[in-house]
Amino acid sequence: MSPIIQFKCRSCDGEISLGPEPVEGVACPSCKTTNPLRVSSSLAKWKKVTGCVACGHTDFYIQKDFNRALGVSIVGVGILASTYFFHYRQPFLAMASLVVTALIDLLIYALVGNVSVCYSCHAVYRGFEPNPEHEAFDLKKLEKYGGRTPRFGA
Repeated sequence: MSPIIQFKCRSCDGEISLGPEPVEGVACPSCKTTNPLRVSSSLAKWKKVTGCVACGHTDFYIQKDFNRALGVSIVGVGILASTYFFHYRQPFLAMASLVVTALIDLLIYALVGNVSVCYSCHAVYRGFEPNPEHEAFDLKKLEKYGGRTPRFGA
């Protein structure tokens, strides 16, 4: 997978996607406002995320690269199937539907890779080398960096 960075425009919250090439700024496809960027040498050269290109912050968390709505839908279908079978007094099939749902979830978890996400602006970094400094999500850090205030000029 080729590396890609996705973040929101500071002016209109439009989605912006770009590669790790060193550029000074990128125009938003929605509002045409130029968003300044800082592409670090480690990002361009070694494909390792150390600082956010969109806001300049250095704290990231990792998460699975999977659509949350689709994940909730899969679990919802499993619950509905289980409820249907319980209603018709078939507890074995009801439990089997929950087990199948759990196995599907486990399979997806094993197959899907990780992405790094900026705590401050929620920019998503796909296809980059894993950085051991990035840890799992921490609510305290989100509260600390949860604003969208960039560290460099807007």
